[in-house]
Amino acid sequence: MTTPDSATTSHPQFASLMPPAPEASAKRPLWRRALRPLALFVAGGLFGVGVARLGLPALEALPPGTGLALLAGFFLSLWPHIVLHEAGHALAGLSRGMHAIGFGVGPFRFERGSDDRWRWRYGGGVRGIGGFAALLPRGERGLSRLDQTVFLLGGPLANLVTAALCLALVAWVPMSTWWMAAGLGVALGAACMGLGNLVPLHREGWRSDGRGLLDLARRTPDAALQLQINQLMALSLADVRPRDWPATSIPVVDGGVASSGLELTARLLRLSHASDCRDADAAREEAEALAAAFPKAPAVFQPAIAVTLASHAALLVGDRALLAAWRARCEGGLMDLSPYRAWIDAELASLDGDADALAAHLQQAHALADRLPDAASRRVFDERLAVLAQTRDAAVVAI
Repeated sequence: MTTPDSATTSHPQFASLMPPAPEASAKRPLWRRALRPLALFVAGGLFGVGVARLGLPALEALPPGTGLALLAGFFLSLWPHIVLHEAGHALAGLSRGMHAIGFGVGPFRFERGSDDRWRWRYGGGVRGIGGFAALLPRGERGLSRLDQTVFLLGGPLANLVTAALCLALVAWVPMSTWWMAAGLGVALGAACMGLGNLVPLHREGWRSDGRGLLDLARRTPDAALQLQINQLMALSLADVRPRDWPATSIPVVDGGVASSGLELTARLLRLSHASDCRDADAAREEAEALAAAFPKAPAVFQPAIAVTLASHAALLVGDRALLAAWRARCEGGLMDLSPYRAWIDAELASLDGDADALAAHLQQAHALADRLPDAASRRVFDERLAVLAQTRDAAVVAI
């Protein structure tokens, strides 16, 4: 059992593994948080109207006063276009044999666990993206450059096909000028969504679809690293735990990668491999690199980094203060991290020697275990819970 001092103060040798002090910044008002995306939508709408007036005779024929209907069609269709975009990625990935584990639009998540059940949850907003489609390669399906190209093209093509269909309806189906203007607005929104995602950009650690396609075409280090990461994801889905990954498949981070998100993901996988192998030296090196990168990491990656560093602290360090410091940073994330939070709480209770709290957190962790998306993660998770259960039982016998 830890002493009060050891429960709050980390040993100096672990200083390089500690997270930075939380920033004490007030949350921005809702109107300020909405101002930037609204400004982008308005700018996109004005740009689209300008382009359309140059290239669409139908828009020139609209009578004055129907611009409001066009803008309404543009703005009201933006969220449906995001849903269509992610559905396009999902259908494209499924057509290549990939395995869907999660979808998100705005703050809403629809996720698949290791028990193959789908669950809804409210996950909060994700800075930098309006939605996502998470699919993993299965076996050899989804691993090739062609598979990745089809997957990346699926979203933009869904939007561009929608734009073409809306234009066809406006051109061929008799309707009032108000409905014609609204239909053109919907078409413009779909075209902006599709073409905008084909622009090769990096934002908040993410690559746009266009950036991913360009990397694949140019065979950049980013594309090579993405394919390595995909291979490890396929192994995890096939119940191959990190310590059993082939040495040749472990991604190498050499500084030639432009995407911070890919580099962070590669380091997370390297730390998972070293921790599962109980290679303390290799794990320490990756953990220090991730801890140093944490303050500037995109917000959506920080909870996953925190969970992985907390796992390292629990499995290879055993320092209560270090574990508690990273546990405080585990909230949020793109996918559901609640099983890991419950497990880390159980590890803390074990270090505290609190048998009742340990039993409660173990029960919660077991109840959440099915939410883990792949078989290998579930196996490693269950194994650690079994170790903690033995600790609990030994404490009960001692009492």
